[in-house]
Amino acid sequence: MQQNTDDILISVVIVNYKVPEYLIETIRSLRDAQLYEKTEVIVVDNDSQDHSQQIITTQFPEIIWIQMKNNVGFGKACNIGVKKAQGNYILLLNPDTVISKNTLVASINFMKENPEVGMMGPKILNPDGTLQESCHRSFPSPMDAVYHFLGLGKIFPNNKRFGKYYLTYLDPDISTQVDAISGSFMFLSRSLYNQIGGFDERFFMYGEDLDLCWRVSDAGFKVWYFPDTKIIHRKGKSSGKVKLRSRLAFYEAMVIFSTKYKSRQSGFFPGWFIFFGIFIKASISLGANFFKYVTPAIIDLIIINTILWLGIVSRFEPAGSPYHTEKPLTMITIHSLISICFLSIFAYNGVYVKRRYSIINIFLSAMMASVLFIAALFFFKSMAFSRIAFAISSLAISIVLVFWREFIPQVVHRFRQILYSPSKIVVVGSGTIAQMVIRNIEEQKTGKIYGVLWTEQGKRPGEYEGYPVLGSFSDLKGILSKHDIDTLLISTSISWYSLIIDALSSLKIKNLSIQWVPHEYFSINEEQIPPQIPLRDFSI
Repeated sequence: MQQNTDDILISVVIVNYKVPEYLIETIRSLRDAQLYEKTEVIVVDNDSQDHSQQIITTQFPEIIWIQMKNNVGFGKACNIGVKKAQGNYILLLNPDTVISKNTLVASINFMKENPEVGMMGPKILNPDGTLQESCHRSFPSPMDAVYHFLGLGKIFPNNKRFGKYYLTYLDPDISTQVDAISGSFMFLSRSLYNQIGGFDERFFMYGEDLDLCWRVSDAGFKVWYFPDTKIIHRKGKSSGKVKLRSRLAFYEAMVIFSTKYKSRQSGFFPGWFIFFGIFIKASISLGANFFKYVTPAIIDLIIINTILWLGIVSRFEPAGSPYHTEKPLTMITIHSLISICFLSIFAYNGVYVKRRYSIINIFLSAMMASVLFIAALFFFKSMAFSRIAFAISSLAISIVLVFWREFIPQVVHRFRQILYSPSKIVVVGSGTIAQMVIRNIEEQKTGKIYGVLWTEQGKRPGEYEGYPVLGSFSDLKGILSKHDIDTLLISTSISWYSLIIDALSSLKIKNLSIQWVPHEYFSINEEQIPPQIPLRDFSI
């Protein structure tokens, strides 16, 4: 049922791009927060071309959904969402965040008590509980950028000169005025947002938050870091769907920002030097990413040509290798032909794309490439001097290409299991879902169940499914501080976001993995629950 617009205090604007599984948790954490009854949630979808709208609006019918027909960028999408907003305050929130129970109340109370503050941001945690440094930062000067890119801020975080980029010398638990906050959570009045004109739509992705903070300051208001409330941000989940475009947008934003404010930025570097530095940094970063993506193809190329060489040499030695008797151009053409056949078929069938990869896909692709190569040889009589050697080599190549992808990772995994003790898992929950999760862990041997955290009201049993009950879920912080736990597996439908955020921010736990059963599995019949329940996890 649509809310009365007179009752709306906060309009939460979220820009979604192909991350419905994370957006679900974001909205659920909003639902669990105090003051949600006076909040409207507006989702602007940047042409995800998936089932985001159906998934979200089915589970959350109160959501206002704005469907774009193309990806207009983060800033423009936010501006579109704010035009629909009815609240006195605007919360610009990323779809890969979860907030605490007190976040909405704490934010609005802080803004009401501090009218000189134009915009505030909370303490933002990474999924492992560490501080996400970008939650408070300074406006970048040339020297600050140099220190940051050289890594001096990480080496000397408490130094006010070297740590200025992310203000690493500040106490993260003290509220303070800063130059800028993270665009993953920006809380300000709707009147101020409209007064400064919203986001500069020249920034497609990245940089628009820094620019907005600058213009809030120009309007005579303060930008404030407020750690009394905390959120978790799974950084880069949405932009990670288009990583190359995301990288290019980041450096494009740096150029736009530098051009826009170069007359007001402190420092002695001329403009051309700043552009040159951005170009060098972008080239290195894009080159490193490109190399990471082409590495599997390079490995394939080495395997293909090595096996082909071994096959031909084995077939003709000691009578005389074609590498000596045939013309060099002929052998180069053969190696080039088989390489093109395999790599092009692999690329076309999506072998190099994670979401389309499967052992069946790679094996069928290898067979198709082999057939294509052998068939091509019939058109070049000069190269068809040993089709048997070529056919056997192609089959061997197909087997090895599958082997290095499927079996080597398993060997590495087994080796790691020998070197390291099994993961200690604590299961949170009770009932059918928790029982099935425990059974899955036992069958798959993914770790050792250390104990259970109870979620039901009333008397707590001493054991559950053969494992000790360590305490209640409400005792989470104390349990984690007493026990050395590797994985927390949440198998309950009750609200858990604030407990997790509080525990992570207070205990500084290292290497704790948090996984949970998707909420939809708690609302279906037991007969419909699959034998293997998929899990979601906090990850960067």
